[in-house]
Amino acid sequence: MKPHQEDFLRHLLDSGAIKFGEFTLKSGRVSPYFVNIATAINTGRRASAIADAYAAEIVNGAVGADFDYIHGPAYKGIPLSVMIAEKLWSVHKIDLRWGYDRKEKKRYGDPADQDIVGDLRDGDSVLMVDDVVVTGKTKIDNWEKLTGYRSDLSLKGILVAVDREEIDEEGNSTTEILRGSGLPVYPVLGIREIFDHLLNRSVGGVVHVDDRIKAAFDEYFERYGTHNR
Repeated sequence: MKPHQEDFLRHLLDSGAIKFGEFTLKSGRVSPYFVNIATAINTGRRASAIADAYAAEIVNGAVGADFDYIHGPAYKGIPLSVMIAEKLWSVHKIDLRWGYDRKEKKRYGDPADQDIVGDLRDGDSVLMVDDVVVTGKTKIDNWEKLTGYRSDLSLKGILVAVDREEIDEEGNSTTEILRGSGLPVYPVLGIREIFDHLLNRSVGGVVHVDDRIKAAFDEYFERYGTHNR
């Protein structure tokens, strides 16, 4: 695990953005962990720490900064897009445009931003940013919305905080589905990486993942996880 990933994981733990226990997901699955990035960005200090991790993954990780526009899908992607753009400029002197989509079409004012807010231009290379990937459908829908708004767009990829590394109801890997649709996923951390790193490790005096929690995760992952590293 790289230094910026360790810092990021520590921040997720300290802020309560990742929790361990028993959580019923929207899909109905009962998960031994839950990720809610909103609690990791609810103060200026916390927001800055999250933006540091995303920016580091862009500049020093697998993503690269050769793109034009940062897109944040509504709703959690909206603050992430502006925070990352600001951090790329203030720390790395990389100045990129950013914007977001509306879940509901605006019916008043300037019709130019009734669906998409931001200076998205024809021919842009776009990086989509969000908290997690679950089914992938929302990401595909979002990309279709963007390509319907501007022409000749290319997708740099989808940068997320945590990849749950799960399969859908048909047994297909979400990240593979997205990659097959031309939407590669770049996670700051993968969930197996998190559990392996935390197993019986004290972080700030707390062992978040002991043998019992790891066994629950292994059982869950055997049923719902992808099995290719």
